[in-house]
Amino acid sequence: MESFITTKTAMLPIASMPELLLILLILASAAVHSQTEKREFLALKEEEMELQLLDRELISNLMEYAGELQSKVEVLKRFSEATRTPLQAAKGREEEYLSNPLHSFRLIRHMHEDWRHVEKFMRQPVGQDQIKFIKEMAREFPSKEDADDATEAIYRIIRTYDVPPEDLVQGLIDGVQYNSGSISAIDCFSLGTLHFEWGKYDKAVHWLNHSLTLVKPVYKSVYNVLGFTTSEVHMLLARCYVEMDQEEDARRTLTSHPTLAQHSERLLTLYNNTRHVPVSGDLQPLLPDKFNQMCRSSHQNKPSRLHCRYNATTSPFLRLAPLRMEELSLDPYIVVYHNVLSDAEIAKVEQIAEPLLEHSSVYVAEVKKAIKSKVRTALGAWIPHHEMDASGWTVLQGLYRRIRDITGLNINEQQHLQIIKYGYGGHYDPHFDYFNATVKNTLASGDRMVTVLFYLNDARHGGSTVFTHLQLKVPSERGKVLFWYNMRGESHELDTQTVHGACPVIAGTKSVMSCWIHELDQMFIQPTYRPNNRTFFDELVVKKTN
Repeated sequence: MESFITTKTAMLPIASMPELLLILLILASAAVHSQTEKREFLALKEEEMELQLLDRELISNLMEYAGELQSKVEVLKRFSEATRTPLQAAKGREEEYLSNPLHSFRLIRHMHEDWRHVEKFMRQPVGQDQIKFIKEMAREFPSKEDADDATEAIYRIIRTYDVPPEDLVQGLIDGVQYNSGSISAIDCFSLGTLHFEWGKYDKAVHWLNHSLTLVKPVYKSVYNVLGFTTSEVHMLLARCYVEMDQEEDARRTLTSHPTLAQHSERLLTLYNNTRHVPVSGDLQPLLPDKFNQMCRSSHQNKPSRLHCRYNATTSPFLRLAPLRMEELSLDPYIVVYHNVLSDAEIAKVEQIAEPLLEHSSVYVAEVKKAIKSKVRTALGAWIPHHEMDASGWTVLQGLYRRIRDITGLNINEQQHLQIIKYGYGGHYDPHFDYFNATVKNTLASGDRMVTVLFYLNDARHGGSTVFTHLQLKVPSERGKVLFWYNMRGESHELDTQTVHGACPVIAGTKSVMSCWIHELDQMFIQPTYRPNNRTFFDELVVKKTN
């Protein structure tokens, strides 16, 4: 966006720049206007496409405004040329020239009338319709929260897939080449600022330095309008060096900038006396190194001696239509079923869930409730839902039957399924699916014994499910189902080997549907409790006996 605007405006005469900069200022500042309704730009491509369309309309509007300015400039230039001609003819012989009565008459009449009309013409507003259009469209602009979410999404991609600034600018991410030139100096500055705020000072230095390499002096006037100055980059860079106890580097950074050099010592004193306090770790994604390394394309699962076969035993129906099953792990037991859902079934699930999507939350044991967290960045919906389309019940009954066929376990007819949609940068930090706590769900049905995870689409790049303890990575592929036990055999002890996470999506989106089968629903087909195997169950038994 930055380079597009400046390239177009560079063709305009100098006289048009002040007004053009005014409209650019309106365009830049309008993003802070409040919105009446939260929009989801990361996970919903329809929203992003509408935003892109609006951007095109605004650029066309800007060019119309520039055209009106240009027309006004052309009139003024023609007037200047017409007025300059007799002055050039009189140059060096002014007295002789004015001795001609026609010349005298024209000069007096021209000075009395023409400049007054020119002054009125110059005062006439230009492009009011275009300015009004931008003001009206401002309510559709992303909010500050949206912009922060987008920056954090790129941060997760950068950190997980170890993308340096020079690769991101060239469009190279995790071995895949995307269009280059999409990242500007301002974009790099935003990423450097985020790294600084989160206390990643060494990484912030890389991004801020790269921001300076992308600055183009010819665009200085537009940078000023957009609130971006190299002095701001140098000051934040110096602060990073101070936080890293590299004061000489900080001093060199400040003295290298002409407007900061004379204030360098005062700024250094300020930075040393007011040390930065990073954003709390609770407000940042975890993204542990082991998880990040497994998400990268360089990680490959180790060869195993496990088999692929057709499962025809877990339900009578599978004798007629066996499912293709691939064993991934025996301890804990993890398998993948291929081609379980048809395209029509997936489309119906997405149709039901799409209107219900909202920011997903995660259960936090410390506060004993589900809250929005940086641990998972996605949209989610639960079905059945009271606002769900009536046709959804037929779809749900079919899904319940499919889950029984796959697992051979009982599933409560009131069981809720969760649909999760990840946009670019969307992820879920490593976690366990079981609660191991006394909450409403566990009191009623026990803990989550089994996870059944349906993949509703192909994630074009990124988005794999990784089991960090097992060094196992499962790509997101449309129509397949991942099935595993969260508990050990008959003892039902919680299996810590099942810790898993969802890698950040790089390109496209990732949609999954989760079903958790609870242990007390299996009480008539297998043992569900052994004394002392879990604290919250023992507490529950004591409460009931008392």
